[in-house]
Amino acid sequence: MQGLRKTKRLYVKEEYFDKERHIPKKTYRIIINSLGGGTVPREGLGYIAVGREQEIDSLLRDTEIIQDGGATFRFVVGDYGSGKTFLLQTIKEYCVKNDFIVAEADLSPDRALIGNSTKKKGLATYRELMSNVSNKTNQSGRALTKVLESWVNNMFARAAAQMTQNPYGETNIEHIAETLMLEDCAKLQTLAYGYEFTMGLRLFWKASRTSDINEKMTGQENVLRWFRGEFKTNQEAKKELGINAIVEDGNWFDYIMLWSQFFVLAGYKGFIILIDELAYICNTANGITRQNNYEKILMMYNAALQGKAEYLGIIMGGIPKSIYDKKKGIFSYEAMRSRLSTGSYQDTGIINMMTPIIKVFPLTKEEMYVLLEKLAEIHAQLYEYEKVITEDEMIDFVKLAYLKRETTFITPRTMIRDFIQILDVKRQNPDKGIRDILSAYKFAVDEEQTYEDND
Repeated sequence: MQGLRKTKRLYVKEEYFDKERHIPKKTYRIIINSLGGGTVPREGLGYIAVGREQEIDSLLRDTEIIQDGGATFRFVVGDYGSGKTFLLQTIKEYCVKNDFIVAEADLSPDRALIGNSTKKKGLATYRELMSNVSNKTNQSGRALTKVLESWVNNMFARAAAQMTQNPYGETNIEHIAETLMLEDCAKLQTLAYGYEFTMGLRLFWKASRTSDINEKMTGQENVLRWFRGEFKTNQEAKKELGINAIVEDGNWFDYIMLWSQFFVLAGYKGFIILIDELAYICNTANGITRQNNYEKILMMYNAALQGKAEYLGIIMGGIPKSIYDKKKGIFSYEAMRSRLSTGSYQDTGIINMMTPIIKVFPLTKEEMYVLLEKLAEIHAQLYEYEKVITEDEMIDFVKLAYLKRETTFITPRTMIRDFIQILDVKRQNPDKGIRDILSAYKFAVDEEQTYEDND
């Protein structure tokens, strides 16, 4: 534990997140309440990101590929509580602040990548993604409507600029804007389901231009229902909108690829989807269902890396078992195992972050100290008191936490939760010393979860 006071460098690069000198109190509250409850904050992660510089740098380099019109596919793998979800949310925060669209979904018993004729779990995942579309101004999701409205408004901004540049040309701004809209639609029509998708765009445009507010809202919502995959049959879509197709369990990724190109036309740099909790596929009892889902992953993987998808980044998160288990994990599907297996190094100091799988390991003691130091500052700022825990007491906490768990698996999640609880107790019991609180505190214990890639 020597040298803990010299670890400030362990913060990730500040330029990643454009850190402000003044952090809103709301952000402090979200950070402390979320971490104290064992969950990942939905904002403010850049202020507390520690020890993940290589992982973050690698994933952010992928955004350069996406912005240039390419596509990427990564797996982020880590044990429960190791910081996997934190890393995914950190990437999301960076991307939305830098003009990417991000959508996220956690797999569950009701959501997978593909289901069957009765349980449309793939469609359920698509619906979840569309419900959680985020951009810079709507970072908590529900941004799809705003993005479409912004696209409509941008047509008129472009039309006005065109009229300024050519004052002797077309003078009807409505006509110019509609022409530009149709040009955008034409760029998408060659893709699978592109014709149907652009019909939806034209209908949204039409509804947006009506002067009747009720007609406008009804028209937009009907189209949005179709975009979100809420129509159940082709016949229903044909009757309501005149569109001959719907988003279905087997074709939803085709629409994701359409969205990625549309978002670029709407002024964004690209589209990134985050899909977490792959363990739900791994834990599926039906072997055929598991294989069908892994075939879907293979299709998405190939689409990204073979150039079929454009402006699209896919990141999937899971515990090691969901990847490496050769009986039920992704490695049970030979076509994926052969693509993902890599060599390994006996020297643990050699790290390669360019592989499709990024492994997330628990923070070191030094990194943990830096993180806790920052949380102590945020806690004091939130509750408006002078920081009461000293550097020596923080070192005592880290030492004791590891000592109490020397034979068990330790994760950032429980360490952080314990630390915030101790700060809460100290704030409410100012007469008690930190060391007194520590001596009486029973540390939470994580069950060990290890699963290694032996290939």
